[in-house]
Amino acid sequence: MVTDAGLQPERTTLAWKRTHILLVLVACLALRCLQHHPMLTIAVITLAGLMALLIVVEQGRCYRRARLGIARQGPTCNPRPLLTLCLCTALLAALTLFAVLAQA
Repeated sequence: MVTDAGLQPERTTLAWKRTHILLVLVACLALRCLQHHPMLTIAVITLAGLMALLIVVEQGRCYRRARLGIARQGPTCNPRPLLTLCLCTALLAALTLFAVLAQA
């Protein structure tokens, strides 16, 4: 039973907005390494930008699905965008780890 019907999609939307802001911040911070590792920096910026774009595009649909799911009390999860974001996050972590280790 849902005790706060309607509030969960808003909290999820706020969490995705924070994630979006952090991805933009990662892309901006990656610019600091541009002269040391140009190709790696461009890859990190591109990947973070694509992830942020995926969040912006997909979040509206996710919000509507979550609202309908609460009304119907049924599952509404679409795993494809979440799986894509998880894989991109792992790739982003690997790229940044490589950049840190390459500097040492």
